[in-house]
Amino acid sequence: MSSMKSTWRSVRDEWLSRTSLENEISVWAIDSLNKNEAEIYDLESISKNGSDAELEEKLKTLKKSIKHKIIEKENELDDLSLNAANSAKLQVSVPSSLSYLMKAWAAAEGRDLSSVALQCLEIGLRSMKSRGSIPHAAIERYDVVCKKRLALAEVNSIWDKYESSNKSHSANRI
Repeated sequence: MSSMKSTWRSVRDEWLSRTSLENEISVWAIDSLNKNEAEIYDLESISKNGSDAELEEKLKTLKKSIKHKIIEKENELDDLSLNAANSAKLQVSVPSSLSYLMKAWAAAEGRDLSSVALQCLEIGLRSMKSRGSIPHAAIERYDVVCKKRLALAEVNSIWDKYESSNKSHSANRI
């Protein structure tokens, strides 16, 4: 992608053909950029015929819009509502002996208690998952969300590469 010969359409189609993710998930993720396709194609036109200042301004505006769309897509993944929407903080009560053990662990390693508690939770959940103790439907849903997060990360990466190619092409025109 060292020159503008790589159009957004070719970059997008190449990614869709080579990603290891399922087609449905890939298309879902790339949709975050497709909503800006008209602006992307304007960018390609400006890159060929416009000024560097115009190209730089268009890139800056488009980048903000695309990053916002990717964040919106990622936020859509948290569609489970327990008590509060998109709650990320979890409060649990543990027996005093476990609390003491985790505090001693944190102190011994110079960590804070929350990082030790998170590690315990992660290890416990992974163990339960491997033993089949977590309902299959929950695991399937978790796996789909993980794949979608990967797809969004890949889409973000191809956009960054595409954007860089536009900047380097602009520099090469001088």
